[in-house]
Amino acid sequence: MKTVRFIRAMGILNMHNLALSKYNLTSEALGIPASVFHNPMTLIPLKAVSEWYRRIENLSSDPDVILNVSRDIDLQKLGPVGRWLFSGNDLASTIRRVNYGVSNLQSGAFFAGEQSGKIIKWTYHNPFIDPNIKVHDSIRSAIFMIKILREFLGKNYKPLRVMISGSRKNHDLYREYFGCEVEWSQPKTEVWINGDDRLASRQVNHREESRLAMSFSDLDDLLNMPDPEDELKVIYEVVNYSSHYGLPTLERASALLGLSDQQFQRRLHKQGLNFSTVSGYVLSNVAAGLLSKQVSIGDIAARLGYTNVASFNRMFKKHRGLTPKQYAARLEK
Repeated sequence: MKTVRFIRAMGILNMHNLALSKYNLTSEALGIPASVFHNPMTLIPLKAVSEWYRRIENLSSDPDVILNVSRDIDLQKLGPVGRWLFSGNDLASTIRRVNYGVSNLQSGAFFAGEQSGKIIKWTYHNPFIDPNIKVHDSIRSAIFMIKILREFLGKNYKPLRVMISGSRKNHDLYREYFGCEVEWSQPKTEVWINGDDRLASRQVNHREESRLAMSFSDLDDLLNMPDPEDELKVIYEVVNYSSHYGLPTLERASALLGLSDQQFQRRLHKQGLNFSTVSGYVLSNVAAGLLSKQVSIGDIAARLGYTNVASFNRMFKKHRGLTPKQYAARLEK
């Protein structure tokens, strides 16, 4: 279970939406329910994202699908996290924020910068990604890095070299997009730039001062990344994610954790828990959050997979001590 990692929905949200429109696909066909993307901070197990990558390539029949959707992404539409990334005044501070902030956006992955002579090698690595879809994750990250560079150094900026994990056949397509030579089948994703390019004097775009807008709710979500050593937190987030498919099931949660049903049950019993208790705790928390946003009780019950409101009411009262109606009334005071 210590190998379970998560990525926030915002990491694939724009690619997902562009793929739906460009290739006439549905969210369900890609294996991730549409409700997951209603909150860009939603944590998605990396195992589910790996399946999403496989499906998006197969269903689009386009081996270069990640480049073809990612190239149209606008970094200004990344929400609160995007505002945080770009609340710095220059490229150097933005790269620094990406490097230390990625742990709150994708567990197990990291960005780092290394200077070699006059060259800076900006590196991305995720040792937990499925090797079979590593090329897609690498292309996504390289495009993200080049878009940041072009935000400050101009839309026609060309790095010195780009290194990609895995390989694609249409090398010319990538050489044209990045504007430089692309080396394939590399252990890590790297974008090489001239060291002087990070200097403020090289910037052609100067960002205007803007107020950093992040609500307490946004901040809570941003900081909510499970430590792999915190087994209960990992279990909670996997069950929470599986609730987007309807009432959580032992089978789905076990599969996302990479365990058999029996192994998962033994882990829970060691903690003095069972799956029903964990599911109820998760669902009552989801329901409480939706009630605070004035979503109707009937809509919440349906969203969580309950076939009747009475069953939902019983679950909620068991874990909160109040009925949903009573809980909502307290929020209005």
